[in-house]
Amino acid sequence: MIWFFLFVLLSPVEWIAAGKNLVKVRAVTKPLSLFLLILWFSSLGGWQQGWLFGLGLVFSLAGDVFLLLSKKMFIFGLFAFLTAHICYIAGFLLADFSFSSWFFVPLLFVLGYGIFGYIRIIREIRKKQEYRRLGPALILYLIMILVMLFTALTTWFRPSWGFWGAFMASLGAFAFTVSDSMLAFRRFLRYFRFARFLVMFTYHLGQLGITAGALIWLKLL
Repeated sequence: MIWFFLFVLLSPVEWIAAGKNLVKVRAVTKPLSLFLLILWFSSLGGWQQGWLFGLGLVFSLAGDVFLLLSKKMFIFGLFAFLTAHICYIAGFLLADFSFSSWFFVPLLFVLGYGIFGYIRIIREIRKKQEYRRLGPALILYLIMILVMLFTALTTWFRPSWGFWGAFMASLGAFAFTVSDSMLAFRRFLRYFRFARFLVMFTYHLGQLGITAGALIWLKLL
């Protein structure tokens, strides 16, 4: 559990460093935070059956590093996080599914989130010349976030996840989606106060929720 407590202690330092744009501090705190989460997942034996979630964390760490290096590495960071989302999606889909009429609630929620949350961002991406080259990749990424959120919400209909596993996975996926949404809003629409702090806070909450949910599902927590 030491890795978990170190993650909890270090994460707020990264949130503050992000908020104050302390580049040199973030060169350490940003990748180290997620590395500690990977160590916690690994120390509990998560790789044996939950290797897809482990890969999701590793690709997320790679994305963090790419985004820290330079603006030229943005596309590599984007595809690293895209791969991480694909790993999480595949992980959420592993357990047996039990259909219920309530299934349409998360489906409508995710569709509504996409329509009201991303339409303006996509329009802005397509409008500005400097974003057109990356447009298809960015739009694909936004769609994949929503797919990841939806598959996380389907854990409520996968009995082996249990209440707390589904709760943590859903909370984590939603927080991750909010983080990416705020990041896209700040980058493509306009800056807002405490943006960097909030992006990293929700990002870490998202990764922690998904990881904890997977460990509960695997009966390792």
